[in-house]
Amino acid sequence: MRKRVALPLLFSVLVGASFLAERFSREKPLPEDQAIAEIVARARALLTATYPGSAREPALRGAHAKASGCVKAVFTVDSDLSDALRVGSFGHPGERYKAWIRFSNSAFTPGPDKNPNGRGMALKLIDADPDHAVDARTNPPHDLLFINFPAYFLADANDFLAFVRAGGLQGDQQHALRYFFPGYNPFAWRLREAAIVYRNATREIASPLRTDYWSMTPYKFGPDHAIKYAARPCIASTGPAPAKDEPDYLRDALKGELNKAPGCMELFAQMRVGDMPLDDASLEWSQELSPLRRLGRIDMPLQDIAAEGRDEACENLSFNPDNAPALLAPLGGVNRVRIRLYQASAAYRLGHNGAIATDPEKAWDHF
Repeated sequence: MRKRVALPLLFSVLVGASFLAERFSREKPLPEDQAIAEIVARARALLTATYPGSAREPALRGAHAKASGCVKAVFTVDSDLSDALRVGSFGHPGERYKAWIRFSNSAFTPGPDKNPNGRGMALKLIDADPDHAVDARTNPPHDLLFINFPAYFLADANDFLAFVRAGGLQGDQQHALRYFFPGYNPFAWRLREAAIVYRNATREIASPLRTDYWSMTPYKFGPDHAIKYAARPCIASTGPAPAKDEPDYLRDALKGELNKAPGCMELFAQMRVGDMPLDDASLEWSQELSPLRRLGRIDMPLQDIAAEGRDEACENLSFNPDNAPALLAPLGGVNRVRIRLYQASAAYRLGHNGAIATDPEKAWDHF
């Protein structure tokens, strides 16, 4: 009888000790505005140190520095879209948009594609009809940002700040470990977050066109709802496996596939149900409770992603979750960090390189 009572009591004590140790072993949270300001300042300082004004080396993005390539595409809203999904850019069934997709590795420093890494897909919907060279619509582009994993390893702005303070933006293992294991106290270790990074970074892909992607963060969907986005290949992976020992095998795969046949992705929305979190990007929304609902199709015609001038145009193209219609605006602390962080990164990159931001529609018409 004593053992039955002692075990639950011991468990309660351990849980309580874990909570207290975690609470007092980590820094006190800052107001979100202060946290974001410090993140941006530290990121800008890192860019300045990495790409000083006197250096001839061009500045790269503060994240997703290595692109596999930019792909010209057309997005078509499903013609049979239900009324509940007709919001913002998806408000008119059958409507077609010019689009760009930038496929990338998530690391701060470019490296061989076989290195552990998250894989990114940044989609820019241009408010223009692909059948017309002159824009018949006037809304600004709509950016959707994806990673090939459904959850982010940082919950909110203060988690983001702790990661930056640990040096995590530098992208090396030493600084990442400093964030996940900030000391000898095991109750302060961020094991769940480390597991997310490990599962994402070790997920092997054969081609940027042959994997699933998720927005990880939520967005408004009309005045009363919220969603997360997902994108999936239209067809299953086919063809021989790429030579993964090649440092740029993902670019080689992307180039080879689009030289031979058109590509295709499907775009989905996952509606928020119940108390699914809006301000904790590290928690995945259950697809059992809220299955994916298709919004439309992204078609990529035959093309040469290595065409002269395209890589330069791609590097001068910027993406930001804030580039969205008001009814589809980004939500959550991680998105609020990314808005400011990506603005600062793009401004430094273009200024350092003496470059002019690419006009996405003119580039689409040109290539």
